[in-house]
Amino acid sequence: MAKVSVPLERAHRILSPGPVLLVTAARKGRTDITPIGWSSSVSTRPPLVAIAVFQGNFIHELIKASGEYVVNVPSLDLLKQVQYCGSVSGRDVDKFQATGLHQGEPQQVGAPLVDECLAHLECAVTDVVTPGDHSIFIAEVVAAQAEEEAFQDYWLLKEEKELRPLHHLGGTYYSILDGRIDASAPPPEKTEEE
Repeated sequence: MAKVSVPLERAHRILSPGPVLLVTAARKGRTDITPIGWSSSVSTRPPLVAIAVFQGNFIHELIKASGEYVVNVPSLDLLKQVQYCGSVSGRDVDKFQATGLHQGEPQQVGAPLVDECLAHLECAVTDVVTPGDHSIFIAEVVAAQAEEEAFQDYWLLKEEKELRPLHHLGGTYYSILDGRIDASAPPPEKTEEE
C-alpha cells in the first residue's frame, strides 16, 4: 500500500469517523443546536467529557454564558437536520423550528434535549481551554439517558439503522457503524488444510 501526504488543514479527519453530536445550549430564552465532530470522554470519576467549539459560533457564546450544554447523539434518520444545523447560525435562525426537531426536558441543566436523538448527556462546564481557534469545554456529566433499544452499557448496533449513532467523516460525509465485534471470542481454529 502506498501512503499519500495529507494537507495539514485536513489532518484532523484522520481521527474520524467519530460520532457527530448535536450540542444544545440556552441562555436568556435563546437556544441553539450545533453539530460537533470533535468530542472525547476525559474521565470516568468524575464523569467528564470535552467538546471543541469554534469561537465564532453562537453556541460558543451560549455555553460560555450559561456554563452548561447537552450532548445529543443523533442517528441516520436525522442526517438532513444535522447538516442543516451546521450550515446556518443560531444567531439568525431558530434551528428547532426550522428543522422540526423537538425540545426535550432536561433533568439537571437549562439547555434542552433534542427529543429525536438516541442519547443525551447533560453537562456542567468545569474548565475551558482555548489553544487555538476552538475552545475546549470540559464538563461533568450530571445526567445521562439513552434509548433502551439502542444502548445498554454500550451501543448495541442492531440491524435497524435508525438505532445506530451517526458518525462524521468530514465535510458533508457521514457514516454509521456496520456492526459490533466481540474481541473476547477465541480466534477460529486452524484446519490442517491451512
